Amino acid sequence: MLARTTVAAFVLLVFAACDATPAPIDAALSPDVGSPDAGSDAGPPGPDFCAEMSIPHIPFAAGVGGTMLGALAGDFTVHTADGAAWSLRDRWSGCESYVFFVSLPGVNDAVFATALDGLFLDGPRNVHYFFLSDDLDEGPRAMFAAAQAAKLEDGFAFQNVSEADRAFWRTHFHFATDQATQVSGSIGAFLSAYITYAHSAAAPVDVGGGRGRIAPPAPTLFGIDRAQHFDGGDSLATSVAARDNSTLGMGAYLGHFYNYRATLESRLASEVSSTTIVPLVDMTTTTRVFTETVTLPDAATMAAFDSLEIDAIVDCQAQNPFACSEWDRIADVQFCVDGAACADRREIGRWITPYWRRGRQHYSLDASAFLGLLRAGGSQTFFVELGPDWERATEWHASVSLRFRHVGGVPSASGAERAFTGGTFDGSYNAAHTPFTFTPPAGTTRVELVTLLTGHGQDSTTNCAEWCDHHHMFSINGTNLPMIQHAGDPIGSPFGCAARASQGVIPGQWGNWEQERAYWCPGLAVRPIRTDITSMVTIGSPNTLGYMGSFSGGAPRAGDIDLSTYVVYYR
Repeated sequence: MLARTTVAAFVLLVFAACDATPAPIDAALSPDVGSPDAGSDAGPPGPDFCAEMSIPHIPFAAGVGGTMLGALAGDFTVHTADGAAWSLRDRWSGCESYVFFVSLPGVNDAVFATALDGLFLDGPRNVHYFFLSDDLDEGPRAMFAAAQAAKLEDGFAFQNVSEADRAFWRTHFHFATDQATQVSGSIGAFLSAYITYAHSAAAPVDVGGGRGRIAPPAPTLFGIDRAQHFDGGDSLATSVAARDNSTLGMGAYLGHFYNYRATLESRLASEVSSTTIVPLVDMTTTTRVFTETVTLPDAATMAAFDSLEIDAIVDCQAQNPFACSEWDRIADVQFCVDGAACADRREIGRWITPYWRRGRQHYSLDASAFLGLLRAGGSQTFFVELGPDWERATEWHASVSLRFRHVGGVPSASGAERAFTGGTFDGSYNAAHTPFTFTPPAGTTRVELVTLLTGHGQDSTTNCAEWCDHHHMFSINGTNLPMIQHAGDPIGSPFGCAARASQGVIPGQWGNWEQERAYWCPGLAVRPIRTDITSMVTIGSPNTLGYMGSFSGGAPRAGDIDLSTYVVYYR
C-alpha cells in the first residue's frame, strides 16, 4: 500500500509559455494537472446499444493484460457510491471507451474542484467516466465520491439537461469508493505499477539543451480505448497560458479520439483483402528521416488502382511523455522523382506531429491525386520525414505504408505536375511565384488543382503565418478560382483544434494543442484541397496558372507558407 506522502511526491511539469523551458526535476512545481442517487449504476447497455450508435461491436478480450501504457486492459471491479459493483467484463458493450480521473490528495486537488459539465456536454455518448481517489482512508474517499456525484447533479441542473439524458449519463458516471491503487484487477495494478515507475531513478527524462530533467506526470487522467488498451490520457490543461486551469471537462475529447481511431482501424482492417500494401518504414527507432527504395506492383497492375492512402502510425511507448517528441513539426511522405538520388522530390502527404504525447498516433492520408506519379510501378524511392532530423532523438515505433486499391466509380489520376511551392511569407513572396504553364495531355477527362497548405512561424505583430488569416488565390487563364481561406472556427479560437479530436487530433498533448491554427492542428493529417478546373482549361493546349498569397486581403507579412500545389490529370 502506498503512503499518502509518497503519492504527493510527484513533481509535475509547468509550462510558462508555448516554447517555455521546462523546470528541473528538483524545482518546486505546481501540479497540472452529493446526491445519494447520483451516479447509480444500471446494468450493461442493451444489446442494441452499439447498433443504435452505428458502432461495430468489439468482443471483450479475456487475456491477462498488462500494466504498461498501450497494453491490453484486463478485467477490473470497482465499488461505487451507491453500493454497486461495476465490472469491465460484465458491463462490456463492445463499442464504448472508459476514461478515469484519479485524485491524489495534496497533488492534484485543484482540478477536482472544477465542473463536470464538459464531459456530458462535449463528450460522445459511448464513453464511461470513473472518478477514483487514492486517499488511504475510506471516509475521505466516500466524501470525494459524494462531492463529485453532487457536482454532476449540479451540472445537470445548471445546463437544464433533460430527464432522459440525466438518466442516461448517470449510468455512465461512476464514483468509486475503493482506494485507486487497490482497485481489484487491471486498474489497481496499472496505477500501482505506474506510481512505482514514476518514483524510480529511471523515470525523469533529460530533455536536453540544458533544460533539466523532467519527472513523469501524476496519473490524473488515463483511458481504456475501444480496443481495450490503456492510454495515458495525459494533460487536462485548457491551454499552455492557462496551465493552472486544468479542468475535468477536457477529458471529454478522449472519447472522440478513441472513436476516430477505432473507426479508422476497423475500416483499414476490412479493406485488407482488396488492398495492396507496400511498407515504407516499420521499426522501433530514434530516426526521424528515411530514404526508402521499395518495389511497387508492375505498371499493368498499377494502372488498375484509383485509390492511394498513406497509413502512418507513430507509437511512443515511453511511460514518461517527455521522452516523446516534443513539438508540433511537419511530417510528410515525398516521392523521389530522380530515384535513389532523391534530390528531386514531390510531396504526396503531410501531417503535423503532436506535442509530447504518449501512445499511438494514427494518420490516414488520402494521396489518390498523386497516383499518376507512381504509375510506372517497380522500384521507386520515397522520402519519409517524421519530424526534423535535428530534433532531440526520442524512441518510437514507426510504421508507414502505401495502400493501393481499386474502389471504382471515382476518377483515376494519370499524371501530376507540381506548379508551386511555398516560402517566406513576406513582401517578396508573390514576386517569387511566377505563372505556371501546363498542357493537359490528349485523352484527359478531368483536371484538378490539388494543394497541401499549412502556415508556420509568427512575428510580434501579426502572428503570421501560424496564427494569422492568410488567403491563397489561383487563376486559370486569367479567371480567378474561389479563394482558399481558413474555414471553421476562427484562427486562435480556444478549442478549435480540440474540437477536431473526432477527426484525429490527439487530446491531452503537453503543449499548446487546443487552439485553432491556419490550415492545421497539432496531431492531425493535412487534407489536400482539391478544385475541379476541367471546364476552365483547354485539353492539349497550353494553359496558364497564376497564384498569389495575401494577409487579410493585403500583402504577405511574415512567417512561412509550406505549400505544394499540383495540376493533376485524370483519364
